[in-house]
Formats: sequence, structure tokens, C-alpha cells
Amino acid sequence: MATHHSLKQVQRTPSWKQALLGRLVQHRLPADESGIELTFDDGPNPNVTPAVLERLARHDVRATFFVLGRNVLRHRSILRQILAAGHRIANHSLTHPRFGHVDYRTICKEIRSCQHAVEDAIGVTPTLFRPPFGRITPGVLLAAKSTGLKIVNWSLDSGDWRCRDEQDAEQCAELTAALVQPRDILLFHDNHNWIMTILDQLLPRLAARCLIPNDTRPSLRHVQ
Repeated sequence: MATHHSLKQVQRTPSWKQALLGRLVQHRLPADESGIELTFDDGPNPNVTPAVLERLARHDVRATFFVLGRNVLRHRSILRQILAAGHRIANHSLTHPRFGHVDYRTICKEIRSCQHAVEDAIGVTPTLFRPPFGRITPGVLLAAKSTGLKIVNWSLDSGDWRCRDEQDAEQCAELTAALVQPRDILLFHDNHNWIMTILDQLLPRLAARCLIPNDTRPSLRHVQ
């Protein structure tokens, strides 16, 4: 019998961690918000991202895409699709290394190379950064500050990347819907095929609870 992991992997970022990092890293939307933010890491992906965009458009949802510079270089047209659909594009490094294992100069190079890839592809300069794996180190904090980027992680990790079949994806959507709270920033990935099933199950539930705004406001709009 197959083992399904989704129910174990939908995780909330501990409140102590959010408090410890304070204003240095954003995990939730501002206190005056009542909705949530959907974020997608590791794209753009030609096999997955367009399908994600289609599902978001169906519900008039704006999201934030934390892109990898190496994927931007390969799939510039997909990045343009994300922008044209009204979503925000943010920096997720060039190659997704583990920043705890590299030096400060490498961190800076990863961040700046992603910035340049996005700027060259669409003429937009990202203002938000999410480190690979959400890993925060002193070097990450300093490098983000030196490039003028605000670090945004998440308050609820969907665990979507662990899904291996449709049952995993349905369970992931079910528990995410059960755990989500107003002001949450949710973590998803637009490079895993089961994200489509998750969104098909989850978006109608979020819309029914008025957690995703049915308008055209830019995502993470209060982040400077």
C-alpha cells in the first residue's frame, strides 16, 4: 500500500520563529489585511506554470512568483506570461543553492544574477527575495539588504512538493484549506505536476471563505 505524506507535511511556521526574525523577514501579511497570499517557488516551468496561471485566472487571483534565475534564462516567454497576467515576480536566487553552505560573496552573486536575469527578460526589478529552502543566515540578511530586497518567507507550507499521486494532492489541498488563516502567506511550487490538482481543490474553498481577493490589486501590495 502506498504511503501518503501530505497530511504530515502541511506545516505552519512556528510563532517563535516569526517573532525571532521580527521585521527582518516577513512571514504574514500586515495586520490590516483579511485575505491571504499565494506564493509559488522555483519556476518558471513551461510544463506547469501556464497551467497554474490558468487556474489563478479562473478565480481572478493575483499571486507572487519567486523565480529562479536559471529558469528565467531558459523560459523568458513564460516569465512574460506571469507578468502579463498581473502577478508579482520576485527573486529566489539563480540556482537554488543551500546558502548555509556557501560564502557571502556567493550569496550576493546568486541574488544579483537572478535580479539581472529578470530585469533583462521583462524590464522589471524585483523588490522581494525568498532564500532557497527559506533558510535565513546572517549572510542572507546582509546580502538582501545590500541589494535592497525585502525577505518574504511563508506562514503555511503546503508541502505540495512531497505529493506523489492524486490522493496525496487531494489530502494536501484538504489540510491546507483546514489550516489556512487570514493573513497567511502560503508556500507552493510551480514546478511540480500535482500542484494543478491541489489548486483545483483548494481555490474554490478559499474563494468561498473570501480569503482570496476577487479583484486586481497587486499581490503583497504593502511590502516595500
